[in-house]
Amino acid sequence: MAEIVFIYSKCVDLVYHMLAYMQVYNDSNLYSEKYISEFEKYRRTSDFSFDLKYTTTKIQQYYNQHFERLGIVNFLPLTQPDEDFETLKERLLNYPGFTREDKDFFVEPFVTALEKESLIYFPYWESEYRNAHDRRKKCEVQLESLLRPCDRVFSHYQKNRAAAFLSFSITCNGRGLQSQDAFFAAVPLPQNEWEAEQAFFQLFHEYTHQFTDGLLNRTIRMDDGTHDLSENLVILTDYFIIKKIREEMAKEYLLWISASCGGAGTSFDEAAFLNLFRIPPDIEEMMLKEIKDIFSDGI
Repeated sequence: MAEIVFIYSKCVDLVYHMLAYMQVYNDSNLYSEKYISEFEKYRRTSDFSFDLKYTTTKIQQYYNQHFERLGIVNFLPLTQPDEDFETLKERLLNYPGFTREDKDFFVEPFVTALEKESLIYFPYWESEYRNAHDRRKKCEVQLESLLRPCDRVFSHYQKNRAAAFLSFSITCNGRGLQSQDAFFAAVPLPQNEWEAEQAFFQLFHEYTHQFTDGLLNRTIRMDDGTHDLSENLVILTDYFIIKKIREEMAKEYLLWISASCGGAGTSFDEAAFLNLFRIPPDIEEMMLKEIKDIFSDGI
């Protein structure tokens, strides 16, 4: 039985806080005008003054133009969520995948902005963390109860842990991280019971990427259609798995997918869902075999 753990980090959340201010022109976007508006109200009460909107605007274009290299900033902090701020900055500055131009035009300005913004953000985060104590504990209990029926999946992939990083600064999408012995994903900290269910769907979506992306046997990129294919594969796989392990949630899952696609509170029926999220026949065959293998395991 996998251990289910919940992780919080002000250093990791500071990075996602920065990314919430930066518009990215692909599906990984974490930009949120609502989040920015709320934080700017807090900023006006702070003793420290820093124009983060202006700073992120200056580096946003380079980030978008070279996203295939620079997008790693979304994941590097998650690989060591317990590290201190100085260590995180050093890892960002010295990541070997960045070119000299990347460092000059994005990474070094990004890290400098993190340093300045930390003076404002860290006190904010610490206050939010304390004030959310009861809500955090309720969400953790609910998420654990939703994740526990997924033990068959965890066992099949020999994962000892299902880790959920609950973020105060991610407001949309999620982030998954490959790990040999664990499923690891970051999602927004739920505000209530309904959002906890949505967080479960997002967590499971990110976990599933960690085994279905391998079925595609190709590099997943934002600019060549492979990301869209990988998303459709995850969406379908999750539907069939959820239908098996918790059939009563299948309709809620379709409603969540509909909302993710911009639906106004209306759900897909199964036929419309399967028609929309199509994958090539050879990939579908591999998907169905993978699901069959998961449920053929005796646990």
